[in-house]
Amino acid sequence: MKILLFGATGRVGSSVLSKLLDKGHTVLVFVRNKKKLGVVHEKVLVLEGDVHDADALDKLKPNSFDAVINAIGADPLKPSSLFTETTSLILSLISDRPQVHYIAITGIAQMPQTFFGKMVIWILKKTPVKNAIRDHQNAFDLVKKSSAHYTLIGCPYIVDGEEKGYYHTSNTFKGGFKTIHPGDVAGGLVSMVGNIPTNKIIGIWY
Repeated sequence: MKILLFGATGRVGSSVLSKLLDKGHTVLVFVRNKKKLGVVHEKVLVLEGDVHDADALDKLKPNSFDAVINAIGADPLKPSSLFTETTSLILSLISDRPQVHYIAITGIAQMPQTFFGKMVIWILKKTPVKNAIRDHQNAFDLVKKSSAHYTLIGCPYIVDGEEKGYYHTSNTFKGGFKTIHPGDVAGGLVSMVGNIPTNKIIGIWY
C-alpha cells in the first residue's frame, strides 16, 4: 500500500516510517525539511512543505495514496494548534477520496470515559497538559464533522523509552495516570493500516 505520512521526523513519526517500510509499504512523507528525515530508501517519496504553506494542499493533491497517518507532535505543555491545522489540511485533501483511511493520534480525553476517567481528565485540564487536550479536541471535532473514514489511536502521556512491543487496548478510558512509549504508539498506528476503518478511538497504554 501507499501511505501518506505526516510527522515523519518526530518521535512517533520516525518509528511509524520505519515500521511501514519493514512491512513493505511505499511511504510518501510530507516534511518541512527533508534533510532532517535522515532516510534514503527506494520506497520513501519525499514531498517538502509545511502545513502552514498557502500552497500545501496544491502540493499534496496530485498524489495518490491508500491511507494517511497523522503522527504530528507538538510540546504538550505549550499552547499549539498544530495538530488541528494538520488535521484540517488532511481532511480537505481527502474530502473527495472516500476510499482513503485516515489514521491518527488523539488523546485519552477524546475517548468515552467512566466516572473515574472523567475525574482524571478534569485534573489534567488543570495542568499545562490542557494545551494538548484542547488541540486534540479541536482536531477530533473536525474529524467527527467530516465524511472521513477514520481510526484514531487514543494515547495518554507519551514518554521517552524503549518500545515494549505490547500495550493494553480499550474503547473506554477508566482512569489512572497512564503512559506509553513512542515506538508502541507507532505500532498502534501502523497496525491499523489495511484494516477496515472503525470510525472510533482505540486507546492504548501500559
